[in-house]
Amino acid sequence: MAAHRMLIVFAVLALGVGVLASVANADPPCGSTACGDEVAASGLSGKSMRACLRQVTSECREGLCSCTGGSPPCSCVCGDGLCGPAEDCSTCPADCGPCPPTTTTTTATTPATHVFCPTTTAPLLCVGPYNVPCGDRPCPPGQTCADAGAGMCRCVGPPAPCGTVNASMCGQGVCPTGMQCVSLYEPPACADACECR
Repeated sequence: MAAHRMLIVFAVLALGVGVLASVANADPPCGSTACGDEVAASGLSGKSMRACLRQVTSECREGLCSCTGGSPPCSCVCGDGLCGPAEDCSTCPADCGPCPPTTTTTTATTPATHVFCPTTTAPLLCVGPYNVPCGDRPCPPGQTCADAGAGMCRCVGPPAPCGTVNASMCGQGVCPTGMQCVSLYEPPACADACECR
């Protein structure tokens, strides 16, 4: 009787060791053997196939895809018949199918009112050669147009701050160091002023 019990114990132990050995030798669900079919479906070879295998096993381990029949299947190339995690209907319709049609809603809008600023001709600034008396030419506020000799006119007087000159004279306006005097003449505002920027 004792021998019979000993045989049963050995049989159970042998069966347990055999099951453990088969479990230990089973391929992991995201290993190269399990993901080999997906990589083979890509049709790649050499370095490209090895890179595909690394990508597929990495995505499988991250839970983004499955190499054992789950959804989505792991895939590394468009056209292999598998719609992988990095593919969708817009990037790979061959594997993922066409995208469903999108519906668009059209709403009526009132036409925009266009504002046109009046075209202004920049006045002939005082600076430069003249064929009109200097006194008739414009200068920034606080300055006057005077004869500079040799047939030239120039604005004389203290420099005008940028905010005091109109849009046609921004180049004459003074700003703090590092800033420029620029025109605010911009539709729809139509402002005839300058500002330091």
